[in-house]
Amino acid sequence: MNNTQISDALNLLESKLSLPLVTYLETCTHCAVCADSCHLYHIDEDPIHIPCFKADKLRRVYKRNHTFAGKYFPWLVGAHDLNDAELDDWVDSVYQCTMCRRCTIACPIGIDNSLVIRTSRSILSAMGKAPKMLEEHTDNACKTGSPLKVSKEDFLDRLEWFEEELQDELNDDDYEIPIDKEGAEFLFIPASLEMMKFPETIMSTLKIFHAASANYTFSSVRYDVTNYGVFNGDDVATKSIAMKDIEEANRLGIKTLVVSECGHAYRALRWEAPNWLGMEYAFEVKDIVELVQEWISDGKLTLDSSRNPEKVTYHDPCNMGRNSGLFEEPRDALKASVNEFQDMLPNRENNWCCGGGGGMLSMPEYEENRLASGKKKAEQVRNTEAKVLATACANCQMQLGQVMEHFDLDVKVESVTDVVANALVLE
Repeated sequence: MNNTQISDALNLLESKLSLPLVTYLETCTHCAVCADSCHLYHIDEDPIHIPCFKADKLRRVYKRNHTFAGKYFPWLVGAHDLNDAELDDWVDSVYQCTMCRRCTIACPIGIDNSLVIRTSRSILSAMGKAPKMLEEHTDNACKTGSPLKVSKEDFLDRLEWFEEELQDELNDDDYEIPIDKEGAEFLFIPASLEMMKFPETIMSTLKIFHAASANYTFSSVRYDVTNYGVFNGDDVATKSIAMKDIEEANRLGIKTLVVSECGHAYRALRWEAPNWLGMEYAFEVKDIVELVQEWISDGKLTLDSSRNPEKVTYHDPCNMGRNSGLFEEPRDALKASVNEFQDMLPNRENNWCCGGGGGMLSMPEYEENRLASGKKKAEQVRNTEAKVLATACANCQMQLGQVMEHFDLDVKVESVTDVVANALVLE
């Protein structure tokens, strides 16, 4: 890096020094209680995976530029100058993190290492040092509207396929999937991972919409709710992607923007985008699982739990549960839809991360550790003796399917909407 680039990186850090971030950088005592809470640390107990040591990458540069001791006695406080070698040392540690915030729950003083990691990623991304595929997915989302480069034509072809399938299943040639319907109550935006890898989940969602007689629409403009800027630490991309969803909801004049089973997308739109953008919405934001639970509670869905006879357990997606507070809604929906439900231990805010969040699925260079980090999750599932593992996030669903195979567990992984749709009694 030349002097201009170093100056730009330090200015970026300066712009992000909020009171919470400074507090987290100043107050860590390095007690390392966070180590035991990290699923990645349990692979091999390598210090590179200890959350407080990950945070030290940014902390030592912060000290060098923003503390008296760091400026004049750097060797006494472990302060470092920012340069190429320093940033190269960040990469493997900073990107091998799912930003699940389990370490925040464990920390005696509540340090949010996820915020520190995302800030570190912002600097790495700005300096061109982010993992290649993560950068590509972020660029794709900004340029084409989809990190997987799903085109409008691909999306509409999929909807046409779903429509034909449901016409046959419902024995109704008049069944149509509404697209760009202005004034609908609900705008449903799926994730490209669901559209391409888990189309059955979209089919399940459509069945539930039909059974509830919902006034909904898809959009041909915004058909992927995924926000890869969150993973990459790219603030410009993050805001741009979120703003496009908001603008489309306003254009169609809907009452509720319904986010598909995508944990980080829900968290980004529901909780974080209003702060990033400094605005209030003219509509509500709900996760599809919230809506399904409401419809079950209101008697809009008729369910036959005997159609799900095997024992079912539930994985709390970190972004939906620990980071957004949606714990009971998916459980209530599952309990109404299955014969036997068994929670894994620990659960809710203490649940172990699946290992695929934070963009880890888009970083093939860390695949070995990503799968190995599912050890704790595999142990949890095995202890329940469940045959079906439900979750409410497509990213988790993909990772968990690979983890079950990696640890040789004969367990089927499904979305919550899949399980509910299995129990639907359709007219």
